Amino acid sequence: MRIILINYLTDYLELKLVSLKIVNGRGDVLIMEYREKFISFLQTEGLKLTRSREAVMEAVFATHSHFHVEEIYQKLREEKKNVSLATVYRTLPYLLQSGLIRKSLSDDNKEHYEQIYGHPNHLHLLCLSCGRIVEQTDEKLEQSLERIARNNGFTMQENSVSIKGYCSICQKKR
Repeated sequence: MRIILINYLTDYLELKLVSLKIVNGRGDVLIMEYREKFISFLQTEGLKLTRSREAVMEAVFATHSHFHVEEIYQKLREEKKNVSLATVYRTLPYLLQSGLIRKSLSDDNKEHYEQIYGHPNHLHLLCLSCGRIVEQTDEKLEQSLERIARNNGFTMQENSVSIKGYCSICQKKR
């Protein structure tokens, strides 16, 4: 899947992702807004997009790196949004189930998340010393994982590859 175009709207000097134009492997153009996808998911669960859930969703999609619950909560507080930490904890599972984010790594007893909607799959390298996270795409690795799944009678829906070790900077310090 390739991202072809990202549209942004400027609203009070704030950039907001509006839609993604995505082309899958067959050349089909897929256009869907993350907000609409989340609303659709919530409706299937008999839930509504409350102001608090929307604030959490917007904070998540304004974050372009790995994040944990406390970072989203802090961002909301800085923006003077009246959203409790409990609401952030309750909203993230809905974003997970809707396919917009995923758990990516954990360190220091904190679960990290990342956006996956409209992003290519990638592996993570995590430095055990400084906590640095490097994302790396590898088409050959993806193909190998697909082949392994197929050879074992699986249809792969997703995969997660993480490498934990020491970055070059921390290696020099050791």
